[in-house]
Amino acid sequence: MAKNPFGDITAKNKTANFIDNAKVDGNNTVQQDRRGSSYKDPKTGKTIKLGGKILQVPLNEYELNILTEAALQEGLPLATFLRATTLKYVNNKQ
Repeated sequence: MAKNPFGDITAKNKTANFIDNAKVDGNNTVQQDRRGSSYKDPKTGKTIKLGGKILQVPLNEYELNILTEAALQEGLPLATFLRATTLKYVNNKQ
């Protein structure tokens, strides 16, 4: 009899599967994430410091519902939808 009857049981590697399942597009492609205070540019190899601000915008329920519905139709989180729409608007004005 073995010293430890549970000696052959190992921890399951759930992290990789969880990450792949959590991707928005369902792809297994690796992207350069911009999470954190910096990221490494794959083209130049330089570490780029990222800075940002948190913006709180007061909205009434009607406005929030309209923006949330539009974000859902685009398949984006609300913050990403607002950012992308604003940048698109600014770029079209120039």
